[in-house]
Amino acid sequence: NERTNEQTMIASGLVEVTTPYVLLSMMPLGLIALASYSMDLKLESPIIVGCFRTFVQLTLLGLVLRPIFVLGEESIWVVVAYALLMVVVTSVESTARSTYQFKGMFACVLTALLLNVTVVSFFAFGLIIRPKPVLWEPQYVIPIIGMLLGNCINGVSLSLNAMLTSLVEGKTEVDLLLSFGGTSMEASSRLLREAVRTGAMPMLNSMAVIGIIYIPGMMTGQILGGSSVMTAARYQMLIMYLIAMCTFGTILTETFLVVRIGFDFSKDMLRTERFTKRQERRSFLDVLVDIGRSVFRWCSSSIRRQGNRNGVTVVVPINSEADRILTFDVESYVVAPKGELRIHTMQSPDKKTCVLLKASQLKYSFPILSSDERRVLFQNLSFTVSAGEIVLVGGPSGVGKSQLLRLIAGLVPLEEDVDLSLKGERPTKMALWRQQIRYVTQSKIDIPGTPREFVRRVTSFRSWQHHHQESSYVPPVDEMIQSCRELLQTWGLEATFLDKNWSVLSGGEAQRMIVAIALASRPTVLLLDEATNALDLDTKIRVERSVQHYATTFGIGVLWITHDTEQVQRMSTQSYQ
Repeated sequence: NERTNEQTMIASGLVEVTTPYVLLSMMPLGLIALASYSMDLKLESPIIVGCFRTFVQLTLLGLVLRPIFVLGEESIWVVVAYALLMVVVTSVESTARSTYQFKGMFACVLTALLLNVTVVSFFAFGLIIRPKPVLWEPQYVIPIIGMLLGNCINGVSLSLNAMLTSLVEGKTEVDLLLSFGGTSMEASSRLLREAVRTGAMPMLNSMAVIGIIYIPGMMTGQILGGSSVMTAARYQMLIMYLIAMCTFGTILTETFLVVRIGFDFSKDMLRTERFTKRQERRSFLDVLVDIGRSVFRWCSSSIRRQGNRNGVTVVVPINSEADRILTFDVESYVVAPKGELRIHTMQSPDKKTCVLLKASQLKYSFPILSSDERRVLFQNLSFTVSAGEIVLVGGPSGVGKSQLLRLIAGLVPLEEDVDLSLKGERPTKMALWRQQIRYVTQSKIDIPGTPREFVRRVTSFRSWQHHHQESSYVPPVDEMIQSCRELLQTWGLEATFLDKNWSVLSGGEAQRMIVAIALASRPTVLLLDEATNALDLDTKIRVERSVQHYATTFGIGVLWITHDTEQVQRMSTQSYQ
């Protein structure tokens, strides 16, 4: 067989590459791995393992494919089993390098790959190629499915990592959009688009330069195998279109599944606790270095023991921090904050008004580390907020003030046996609930785009259109922009700040901007979480007067967290029980 293969290669003009030359081709990659280790790039382990796996896997592939080709012509199940094995391995590799992970991530990627590879395979082999004598001819099916999966894995890995990282680290942006009445899909739409673009970009780049900058692998193989150049080119076009179809379809399916897992769609709530950060793997060279140090310590201790027996004292210096082993006993605990959450009125209307927000027996708790116990921040909390009323939420840090506002805004789940209502209606459709309750976070707003673009985006949400249809007053975009201009000018900012990117605004400028947008949106209830803590005294007073004016004029109920005792003295009128 080897002589026959050699004669065939000579006849076709192919140059034989022997195993020693293949091993020789790995040596430059070993130098790159050493450079990676010295620069702390953390790439040495993937390089070394990748070289080893490439050699072993392709060697085994050459041994396995021949009997599979023979058996596959007789039974479709041999081809299906091998294709399924390739899909499973691709799913494992696609999920192995993301920064974050979640339960069921492998099943999510496997489902996306199986669905799209199956659809593309039926399209390719049943409609386009139609191999003979059987449609499942392994000589066509296995290599082409392998090319589909091999090119999918890069895009799937990139989009998966981008989507997970965006949801976890971009939680502030998502919560901001949710607090303005966005649904799960509306709040995550930009992140989803960016993840899809990230995964699709390598494929688009390849399609843009194919045939100009490089000759792809399949075309090269067919030319070396004796096919005509035009036949090889047409096959390569077909394969590129199939790869693009499979890659884009898998990326779209996968990212939508991740969004479904990351959000509680029944409450339109982002659940980042479902994602955990992946533990960093130790590199292969790190393991080798540790083994070397262990051998060195063992030899040193052996020399010391031998020297002590001979009456000689041997001193081994400690040359690096890695040779010092320090052990700490760490006790994990949760410190309960001292004090209690307090609620009292800062401003009441002159005449009796309707109750807007009613809360009864509110409570909030969270699990303590890895135990089954829960830490209670507050419980049995009851209060009301009427139209035109400003109510203070006070207390020391850690008693749950911000969590109270987030709970009312529907950004954290309500516990059982609590009563929360807005104008007598309980929160059922959370997007509609949040469109009427505006939560302003104490964190600096740092999202892509400008405030004007943000206003146009939130006013396009379905919850805002619903209130227009229900004849509830929702200010149109132009009126909101005009109100923002007037408020900003009152607070010492020019109207041109509406067209500046959020990222270039200072903390105080961004805080005034988001408060202005919140007031201009005319919510039923406004939730302010230390909304003036980044402002000077004069600007604080101006913002306070504007909030008081809007509350009185438009009947807005305000729930305001503040640690500023002077602010409390300026605005307080009476205690609230």
